[in-house]
Amino acid sequence: MNTIYGKIKKISLTAIVAALMLISFAGQQTAFASELSSATENLSASTNQLIEAKDGAGENALSEEEDIAYRKRVVSDALTLSFKEVESARAKLGSIKLDEESDLGKIKKNILDWLDTQEKYFREAENKLSSEELDLEGIKNLARDIKAHRDENYNKDLGNALNFILALETSKLTDTASDRWNKISSDLQKIEKAGLIKKDLFSAEMAEAKEMINGARALAEKSLSIAKDIYLPAPEEEDAVKTSTVTDKATVAAEEIPDSRELCEAAIVNLKSGYGEFVKISASVKKLLKLP
Repeated sequence: MNTIYGKIKKISLTAIVAALMLISFAGQQTAFASELSSATENLSASTNQLIEAKDGAGENALSEEEDIAYRKRVVSDALTLSFKEVESARAKLGSIKLDEESDLGKIKKNILDWLDTQEKYFREAENKLSSEELDLEGIKNLARDIKAHRDENYNKDLGNALNFILALETSKLTDTASDRWNKISSDLQKIEKAGLIKKDLFSAEMAEAKEMINGARALAEKSLSIAKDIYLPAPEEEDAVKTSTVTDKATVAAEEIPDSRELCEAAIVNLKSGYGEFVKISASVKKLLKLP
């Protein structure tokens, strides 16, 4: 009996801890995305302010030396935020283990290489900024270059990279949730065989949890599929007719592509619902067997 009680307690602990871990991860991802989004907005505002700033006039006019110092501070802040974005993305992606020869492994390498290129660009900009020969016009041009670099490609590419990281993490969460389901299902069967609870007493809850987990997996896989479409070359069409069909549908297809981050967020909601069923089962088992 003590062994069975031990298993029941383990079910309770596993479900609750797993649920808390999932909620914690979702919060971390939201905070990470929010932090980078806020930094990007601040950077955009700062560079816009710098580029659009007019030379002072009258009593409030800045000397050229003061103007140069001010603009250098703004550009320096912009670069600091850019380095933070690059390093944060690199650290998160670098911590994820993938088969280098797999499609996902190739995407990871592609993004890491891109991040290296971006860091090099910002380092070169930083070196230019520190040059004693940089005059006022040079600083203005440097600020415009940095803003153009970010606006033209960087912001979008960074967003794609962050979405890929989130998709990978969400996919891992669905694997963990599936493992939890199998473990709890196995423990429930053992408790049923011991005659401590009725057979299939929690079949509805387990079925609901399974449906939520499977739904989350489908959403995560769709998010990863979007990443593959972005980063991996499309296979060549076998005939002109097929190519023509794809071309004709290009505009419609583009409009139908869902947002990768929204897919992951929906997957996490599904997983929370699935884990919610685990917690309900845990509470019910404890109540039935009068466990503390």
